[in-house]
Parts: sequence; structure tokens; C-alpha cells
Amino acid sequence: MSRGRHKPIHMKGVHGREFRRILAARDGSRCFYCGTPFEDPAGEATFDHYVPVALWVTRRHSEPWNVVLACWPCNNRKGDLLPWPLVWLLLARFRAQAALERAA
Repeated sequence: MSRGRHKPIHMKGVHGREFRRILAARDGSRCFYCGTPFEDPAGEATFDHYVPVALWVTRRHSEPWNVVLACWPCNNRKGDLLPWPLVWLLLARFRAQAALERAA
């Protein structure tokens, strides 16, 4: 079910299918989150922004370094949230920085 968002030209049609093939070759032809394999990533995989556009709006948010392939249920479940591994890294970084500031 579509949320009615506008998709850039490189994420739909022939360009989108080719972008999915490139991501599948980079990451393996499976869902980034649950590992379910895709028989045809060009047709059944969805794009997911690892760092959500809603949290980090930039002209380059759809660069390959921020886009992964996900199955529809995982993509829908994640929504506009940060992935937990990224949250843990950020929390660890800010806690370490706060501890250094308290010690100074």
C-alpha cells in the first residue's frame, strides 16, 4: 500500500529496477533487516533510507550509501525510525562525550 509520497525518477521505472539490481549486487539479494532472499530484487524489493528522510532532509538522501533493499513488511515496520544499531552507536558516542565533559 502506497503512502502517496513522491518518488524521485531514479527510484521508479527502469531506473528504479536498475538501482535495485545495483543494491542487490552490493548487499546480496536479500532484505537488509530480516535476511529474506529476493528471487527478483528488481521487482519485489523496496527501497529503504537507512537514515530516514524525515529525520535528515538533504539533497543527497537517496545516495546508495543511505539506501538499502528491504522487504515490504520490514520497510513498513521501520517507517521513519532510526535502525537500532545506529541508535546504539549514537548513544554510546554521546554518553562517552558526556562522561569526558563531566571529568574535565
